[in-house]
Amino acid sequence: MNIGVIYYRIEVPYEEVTDYGYTRLSSSFFLIIESDERMSKPISEPDDFEIEDVPLLEDEQSVEDDPVDHEDENEELDSNEQSLIGLLSSEVMERFGEPVRIDQAIYSYDWWIYPHDEKPTSYLQMGIQDDHVVTVFAAGDLIDSFYSFADTYEELDEYFSFSNQVEVKASKGQYQFQLSNEDLTSRPLVEVDGDWVQLYFDTFTGELSSIRVLDADTLVEMRPYSVSYIGVTPERPTVSNEVWQEVEKGEARQIFDYSNVIRARHGLEPYKWEEDVSVVAYEHSREMKEKEYFSHTSPEYGELDDRFDRKDIRFRLAGENIAAMYMDGLAAVEGWLNSEGHRVNLLHEEFTHLGVGVFQDYYTQNFMTPWANINE
Repeated sequence: MNIGVIYYRIEVPYEEVTDYGYTRLSSSFFLIIESDERMSKPISEPDDFEIEDVPLLEDEQSVEDDPVDHEDENEELDSNEQSLIGLLSSEVMERFGEPVRIDQAIYSYDWWIYPHDEKPTSYLQMGIQDDHVVTVFAAGDLIDSFYSFADTYEELDEYFSFSNQVEVKASKGQYQFQLSNEDLTSRPLVEVDGDWVQLYFDTFTGELSSIRVLDADTLVEMRPYSVSYIGVTPERPTVSNEVWQEVEKGEARQIFDYSNVIRARHGLEPYKWEEDVSVVAYEHSREMKEKEYFSHTSPEYGELDDRFDRKDIRFRLAGENIAAMYMDGLAAVEGWLNSEGHRVNLLHEEFTHLGVGVFQDYYTQNFMTPWANINE
């Protein structure tokens, strides 16, 4: 029986990290190996790819919108329950129970993970630092548990009047975050009852996908947007290789878990974790970081099917998403969701297994379907 290989590729060039900023990168790859006797329904080639240029630190510059003061407006926003920010870890335990696991983060907190088995479209992570909650990532019905938010970009923009320029006062200075037009469309920043909230939107549907709530100091530490400041320079954390390894393991699982939340949102079956595939994904992330390239084609190990062959992984369908220089894995998933090619992989009806590999700030998802999982 003859085997045909069909490639669809979107690639973007690797760009060097500079002293003044960085470029978030993402790319998707599709590979189909099919019997000549049966071809799966075709996968359309995505029209474009995204490169998001987000300087981290830069001089003061003019932006389109003036700062908008939402203080009076936010007084009218009803919080359904007490804000989680500032809660003691003991209070978290009383309210939510034991976390499924605790993942070390690259920042100054640890993630407490609370997937929602009864409602697979809901998801919760809480960042604990010095025995207090400093950040929360939530999706699904859990958002409604904390805020009376509308569901659409249009409604929330009408309420908050999203701005390209947001001023934040933290313990070590005053900071002005400058959001690009892409930031404003996909992840605007607003203040609610003294907390800072990133609103992640699915730009294909215009609906709220998830929220990330932070106190001011954590927001400054994570630096999700371009920033100018008066005060102490917001430095990126530096950690040992041993700490990085723990962070990478946690982020790989978070990417896997949240990818399945997104699939449940669209009525799709969850991916199954595939350990051998995750090893391939990790090795690709590591090689891209260490050899300073960004591509689906490894200069040493070749294409995705070559890398699978090296590990004796037999597959019928396979695909790959890669990303680099996002502030964490959850942000990378939201970025993939808003790019057509990556979205195809995340929401592909015939992919059944997923392996995720994270090496520092490089992320790889390898999707696959074994031969036995395709109905002959």
